[in-house]
Amino acid sequence: MKKSKKFPFLGKTIILIGGSQGIGKATAAEFVRLGGNVCIVARTLETLKNVQQELESNKPLEEQWVDIISADATIEDQIKPALEEFVKKKGCDILINCVGGAWPHYVQDYTPADFEKAMTFNYMSTVIPIMTVLPHFMEHGGHIVNVSSMAGYLGLIGYTTYSPAKFAVVGLSEALRHELKPYSIHVSVVYPPDTDTPGLKMEEETKFEELKLMTAKAKLKQPEDVAKAIIKGVRKKKFDIHVGSSGWINWTKRHLPWLYFWIVDRDLKKIRKQLGKE
Repeated sequence: MKKSKKFPFLGKTIILIGGSQGIGKATAAEFVRLGGNVCIVARTLETLKNVQQELESNKPLEEQWVDIISADATIEDQIKPALEEFVKKKGCDILINCVGGAWPHYVQDYTPADFEKAMTFNYMSTVIPIMTVLPHFMEHGGHIVNVSSMAGYLGLIGYTTYSPAKFAVVGLSEALRHELKPYSIHVSVVYPPDTDTPGLKMEEETKFEELKLMTAKAKLKQPEDVAKAIIKGVRKKKFDIHVGSSGWINWTKRHLPWLYFWIVDRDLKKIRKQLGKE
């Protein structure tokens, strides 16, 4: 069967790092729905098997396949050989890096080890898969999609370990976009707002009162919303892929930084006064 409007990813191989839940799982499902072959990489084998079975049962075409790799994206000795073997056998057209998570605290409650942990989990989990698949992409072309966050272009109270790591993902993506363009390698970076995922539920466990109130107004996106934005951005080969309010907030931060800082500083001041801290 030839590629069609209904199945634009027919014959394409998509590797999703961190694809067993949340945004990654929803994105895998969307690629499968559109005819793509998917390999999901995550740590927990049992979860991977369940997701594989679910996606296999929903694939629209008999010739499609769903593979899984159980590996930790932050451990090079673990993920690199598994990815290399897979790419050698089945190739890769699109690599999507979805690993990430935040543990909000007041800055004085962090240790340097916490900053290192956040950088490893949010940044090196992106770097290692890219460097593993890169030789294949440099020979055949491809598309790298890195999931950052709105915290990847703005910093808020509570995210002093998370934001730097997600900023780093954006910087990496920009440098790769420039350097790899001659090799027919496209690069995209995704900026999801708060999304209803298991990762966000974990994040909520350590949020303190100021941060809870700062983020309370945000309307949660569903993983499927982010997945559709990723698919649309990949098809258009867009570099910046914004979701929901992320686009106009990013525009304000870039073009009217004084207004952005005034708004967030005002909001924090009101919240601290409400909590009796000023």
